[in-house]
Amino acid sequence: ASFALANRFVMKFTRILLLACLFSAPYAFGEGILGIDGEESTSVGIYVKDLATGKVIIDHNSQMALTPASVMKALTTATVLSVSGTDACFTTPVTLTGERDGGTWHGNIVVKGVADPTLESENFKSRLGFCDSIAGRLRRMGIDRVEGDIVVEQTLADAGPILQWEIEDVAWPYGAGLFGFNWRDNTVAVTPATGEVVPEAPGLEMCVEKARSNDLVRGINSGRLMVYSRDPADRRWTVNTTVPDPAAVFRAQLRRTLKREGIGIGDEAVSGVTGSTPLYSHRSAPYGDIMRSLMVRSDNLFAEGMLRTLAPDSGRKAAINRERELWATRGVNTRYTIINDGSGLTRANRLSAHFIGDILEWMACSPMSATYTSFFPRAGKDGTMRGFLAKSKLKGLIALKTGSVSSVQCYAGYKLDVKGKPTHVVVILVNGFFCPRREVREACENLLTKTFLK
Repeated sequence: ASFALANRFVMKFTRILLLACLFSAPYAFGEGILGIDGEESTSVGIYVKDLATGKVIIDHNSQMALTPASVMKALTTATVLSVSGTDACFTTPVTLTGERDGGTWHGNIVVKGVADPTLESENFKSRLGFCDSIAGRLRRMGIDRVEGDIVVEQTLADAGPILQWEIEDVAWPYGAGLFGFNWRDNTVAVTPATGEVVPEAPGLEMCVEKARSNDLVRGINSGRLMVYSRDPADRRWTVNTTVPDPAAVFRAQLRRTLKREGIGIGDEAVSGVTGSTPLYSHRSAPYGDIMRSLMVRSDNLFAEGMLRTLAPDSGRKAAINRERELWATRGVNTRYTIINDGSGLTRANRLSAHFIGDILEWMACSPMSATYTSFFPRAGKDGTMRGFLAKSKLKGLIALKTGSVSSVQCYAGYKLDVKGKPTHVVVILVNGFFCPRREVREACENLLTKTFLK
């Protein structure tokens, strides 16, 4: 009898101890934390931390390295903001080589590409007019003829689409690669039925085939664009596509502008000329504005451009290594991460929810907190978050960078107070789901609602 009594006491004490552990520890959910169909076969990593108390509210597979998709942009902007601040900008110089002979310039127009991803971008309309500015400077100098050619110098290593990107992405605007010289978001508009390309894109060959659905395919560094169309004769269908040589598109446009302004230009570069005369210098929007734009709109080209500012004279790997080194010096474990780009378009990237959370926490506790937080789109209000939690009391109080590619849906950012100050770090990574994407989004909304409105 005494043995049975002791045994019951031990069992009761064990249950009490277990319950105490469950209620004192952060949420450590098993399968089904989101409640989506097929979740038992889906990889889910979640990390939510209270910045004021340091308490981890939810920890579910937070150390599991998953594909972050465009959440990678939160890491890119955190790094660039830390290294360069918000006020730096890209400066693209234009010079004249050679010498003047009356109204004729015996030499070339030389543009030095600095990998500015925003040059003549529709997303910065106030800074359009690059070609007009060049022509205007020539007119003010009294130059009505340039005997040479338009020369674009490019020194960016690893230029163009990243080899780890999927070929299905490269032809679409979101798959535009970064070059030493970028122009108009590196895209043109094509009308497959007529073969029209606006603006002119030398080096781009369009081939149209009838198919069950509309699609665009262009290989990395290829000039051949395959257009698959449900109706190849439909003149109403115009679609934007990327170009293999943005500098060629620019040169063609500058030639048209010079002709319109009555300024002649030769067909071949003049060799052997010496001397360099400054003509025009174009300054981009400040880095802070570029980073805010790329985060709200999830712009891959801008993200790749900002990443490369970390090592402008070296390759992409050097920029990524500098990024790793920065966070390692700040006490963040970068060992179990795979980083191939700055945008997250590469499916082979791997980051854990905990790693991303550590970055977000560091930034939230730094003097850059207000600036960095302002980069994130607000739930129910901005960009990719406009429809998320739009009818919830959390509208405007959740600021997250979204990330989505095939079977991947991710969120990373902050819960804010009414003054816009971050109170919690929030990271949700969902990989390999089988249910409709809408179900994943709704499950993430429900999780945040239960966490912050309970």
